[in-house]
Amino acid sequence: MTPREFEHKVSDYYKQQGYKTIITPYSGDWGIDVIASRGKDKLAIQVKMYGGSSRKITRLQMMQLYGAMAYKDCTRAVMVTDGDYMPDAIDVAIKLGIEAIYLKDNSMQLLKEQNSKSAIENETTVKGLMAFDEMWEKYIMPLKGKTLKTKNRENKIVNVDWGGIVRSTSKGNRGKIEIEDIKMAYSLLEKNGIVERSLINQFVKRCSSGIILLLSQVPFIGVKKNPTIQLYVKENYE
Repeated sequence: MTPREFEHKVSDYYKQQGYKTIITPYSGDWGIDVIASRGKDKLAIQVKMYGGSSRKITRLQMMQLYGAMAYKDCTRAVMVTDGDYMPDAIDVAIKLGIEAIYLKDNSMQLLKEQNSKSAIENETTVKGLMAFDEMWEKYIMPLKGKTLKTKNRENKIVNVDWGGIVRSTSKGNRGKIEIEDIKMAYSLLEKNGIVERSLINQFVKRCSSGIILLLSQVPFIGVKKNPTIQLYVKENYE
């Protein structure tokens, strides 16, 4: 069986569950191999044919899949393999609510440990948090031209659009934070009600402090150090 045939096998499985499926093209798929939709449920599925090899699913692959899910506005992320998962990949799956599935022969098995722990994690999901696009338009776009200050630095927001923000530091350095990176952090916050800077750092490069500064301008999002820097959703934010 080729990797493409394996993707079709996974697609056929979800079709049997009543989903409409699309197998994405090789290029420009953002790491999503199959998109399965049923009602409001939209799955971002990544398929890895690792059986018979020494390769294993890593935590980075889990994080990248979660990012692709958020960027493509899917409701759930699913990783399917006929191989093995690294222990820290399962830890990430538990934390982010990714379904880690082992496909052997013709049966799909959701890893029992991950399934039970995900149910516990999902209890902390923030219900009814403002949609990202609405939050962006209402609270982030008006920041254009303003200077945001912290104890040690300041950032002038030069421009804000649907591609992201352009900022200028107190030293005159200018840089852009892509909207998908900010959306990633917001999605993590929506999922767990709190997100550490160290976790954001695992998804994006060199802009976690800017993302935290930016999202902390939203009235229902706060910042605390406990003991690491964290974003959190304030109580009674509605």
